[in-house]
This record gives sequence, structure tokens and C-alpha cells, in this order.
Amino acid sequence: MKKQLTYGLLLAAMGFGLNQETKAQQVDFGVKIGGQYHMPSFGSGIVKSSDSKFGVQAGAFVRTKERLYGQVDLGISLYKYAYKIDNTEYAPKFYQLNLPIQLGYRVIETDNITLRTAIGAQLNYQLKKNKAYTDNFNNITYDGLINIGTDIKQFSIDLKYNHGINKLSKELDAKNRVIGLSVGYRF
Repeated sequence: MKKQLTYGLLLAAMGFGLNQETKAQQVDFGVKIGGQYHMPSFGSGIVKSSDSKFGVQAGAFVRTKERLYGQVDLGISLYKYAYKIDNTEYAPKFYQLNLPIQLGYRVIETDNITLRTAIGAQLNYQLKKNKAYTDNFNNITYDGLINIGTDIKQFSIDLKYNHGINKLSKELDAKNRVIGLSVGYRF
């Protein structure tokens, strides 16, 4: 738990530092909503099969306007997936608070359209305790992420892939793997 708290504080400090940098720069504020496809990986031999499921996400973001940009989001995601252990199916539902921090580059930038790409990290906090075979799901998980997006006038479209750094469950040897597609509006 100490290690997770240390990583969480480090990510929060990075977000605070990015926020301080943006005070002197112009920023875009926006909201977004979208879908996610969750494909958890299970390394444990007790999991005999698993099914990926769709979920939803919503949130707000702040993005600097420079060619090399920073972006911080705060969002919520709701999803579930199913897996079998000893012919019994479990389908836990997850309610997460997400804090992605990204560093990106605008590859193409015109008056009406922008194509951008980014990498970063995401902190996930479980808002609800799960009990599905095990009740030892971690409350805090970390993901690495890559993103490709476009801005068309005031609208944004993003395709993001998250890959778990730490385990969602040690007992199941489960890690997050998520593909998300969102549509946003910048103010």
C-alpha cells in the first residue's frame, strides 16, 4: 500500500506541475464521453476463460495549446468483464475514477483540423469494492497509455490504449488492458 500511495502522490505532483506550467500558457478546457472495450489479461492458471466487455467513460480535460502539449483529464469509467473459475462465472462491475496525464505532439495543425498523438500514465481509483471469487482487487492501479486524436474545430475524437502496470488482482494475476474511443467538445 505504501508503494501505491507513493506512486499516486508522484502522479498527482506531476499533474500539479503540469497545471503550474499551464498558468502562463493558453489552454483548452473540454468535456468528453465515450466507450471502452476492456480486455483484462489473467496470468493465473485458475482462470479458465474470460470475456471482454464494453464500458462507458466520461470526464473533463485541460490541454495546452502548444505544438508539444500537456493534457490532464479527470474522468469516471464504468465497466465489467466476465471470467470462469471451476465452471463458475464471475462478472465484477468496476466504477473507477481516472486521472490520465499525457505528453503529446500535434503532428498536423491547420486552422480547422489537428492530428495529434500522446503518451502518458493513468491513475485509476476503485470507487466500489468488488467481490467476485476474490475480494482482493486493488483500490489503486496504474496504466501506461498511448493516444491518437484529432481536433475538428471545437470537437475532439480520441482513440486510446491503456495497458496495466500493476495488477488489478494478485490472486488472479489480472492486469488492465483497455481500448477507448471518446468524443469531446472544447470550450
